[in-house]
Amino acid sequence: MATKHMPIRTCIATGEKRCKNELMRFVLTKDEKVHVDPKDQLKGRGANLSMNIEAFDLAIKKRALERALKLKRQLTTEEVTQLRKDFIEGLEERSFRKGNQAVTIKVSQEEFDKVQQEG
Repeated sequence: MATKHMPIRTCIATGEKRCKNELMRFVLTKDEKVHVDPKDQLKGRGANLSMNIEAFDLAIKKRALERALKLKRQLTTEEVTQLRKDFIEGLEERSFRKGNQAVTIKVSQEEFDKVQQEG
């Protein structure tokens, strides 16, 4: 059976080459706003970043995000704060149910009994 081709991308902060699904995408949209794109669905110029907060901080420090997206201005402090928050949320979204694995919810017997009595 043939192996599936996985596109390779380069992290703008560390320079590491990884599979596309191992990197988080940032997009510059037509309205000149930068967005985190955890589902790889937004249209616009993209830049890829390793999925850890250290890589995000390094990209901001090196101004790699502005350079990779060919942004004609510097990101404001508010934009960086919002992007950092969105990046962390994107990491959580990507790590939740990785590969559509089953979800197991652990509940104590007391809580289970309480819900059964209420319902």
